Amino acid sequence: MTKANTIKSIKKISSPMPKTKKSVKVIKQLRTAPIKAIITNKKNLNTIFFIKLLLVVAVGVLVFLLVQKNKNIFIVGTVNKSPVSRWELNAKMSDKYASQTFEEIVSERLLNENLKKNKIEVTSQEVQDELVKIKAQYGGEEQFKAAIVQFGMTEEKALKSIEQSIGLKKLIEAISKIEISDEVISKYFTDNKANYTGKKLEDVATEIKNILYQQEIYTKSQEWYSQIRKEAKVSSFL
Repeated sequence: MTKANTIKSIKKISSPMPKTKKSVKVIKQLRTAPIKAIITNKKNLNTIFFIKLLLVVAVGVLVFLLVQKNKNIFIVGTVNKSPVSRWELNAKMSDKYASQTFEEIVSERLLNENLKKNKIEVTSQEVQDELVKIKAQYGGEEQFKAAIVQFGMTEEKALKSIEQSIGLKKLIEAISKIEISDEVISKYFTDNKANYTGKKLEDVATEIKNILYQQEIYTKSQEWYSQIRKEAKVSSFL
């Protein structure tokens, strides 16, 4: 065999070797690819879990802060460190005052409906003017505040009550004719002389007329509400 032939033979024998190496490399890549994918997925899952954990913690902190800021929404007090829940308080109050409170809501709704129906409005100025009068009747700001506390009211609730009273008065005046005659004023003066000692009828006639007018408004408002309540379709599930 010549040298050239020998070289050719060696080349033929050695030529498949690179293909084998490539095959081994491809096989290794195929074997390691699932492991790399698992590692990558693990990293992704860990990242997602960490993000979710941060969100849970953030929401938890937010809820905690809201609860602390508005504690009385959930807890109204404690007894020897034992909490009294808002639900428990409401349940007790519902047992005692549910019917009364429901009836108050009914009367407010019926009044508002009839004010709208008769196109009657109460301005904030009217409410403030009436508030000034009421405070004067009580003897001043401090006495008025003491009085509303005694009745379990806040000034905000007092203003709402005044607004409703003015609205009801306007409504009764719109649907009823109220007249206070001189004869009625004179009779009231005679029947209540003890309250007007040393005073003449003409000195207190205007005051008496106002008292009688307010009494008439009250009487007619009671009559009106009794009638409107009978006609109203009200259902209670208490």
